[in-house]
Amino acid sequence: MTQMKTPFDIFLTKDYTTPTKEEQIAYLKKHEQEMTDYVKSENPKVESVQWDWDSVDVGVAGNGTPQGAGVYLDISGKFNNIEDSSLTMTWQLKDEKSFPKISAMYLSQPLRIDGGAKYYE
Repeated sequence: MTQMKTPFDIFLTKDYTTPTKEEQIAYLKKHEQEMTDYVKSENPKVESVQWDWDSVDVGVAGNGTPQGAGVYLDISGKFNNIEDSSLTMTWQLKDEKSFPKISAMYLSQPLRIDGGAKYYE
């Protein structure tokens, strides 16, 4: 544990900064198996998931109001090595300084194939 020298040192710690994209990716990679298992549980035909780590994004969900619908983190990927497949995993965040609670993941749209034109049955 780091000893603080002044009352203001707390503002210089990592806990009060926004995580970088690289930190978010590293966090998700630690939970990759849980994420993959979740996708497989949503559709028993899914045998594998290929995550697009460069797609990790944190942003404000739009709902037509100035404050938006809250902060989210999402990641895209493909499944079963199908080139034109797509999926998006999403987490609601407390704020932009938060890491997602892994157990609160959900697919923000149905699994798709044919470049998004068809649902994967």
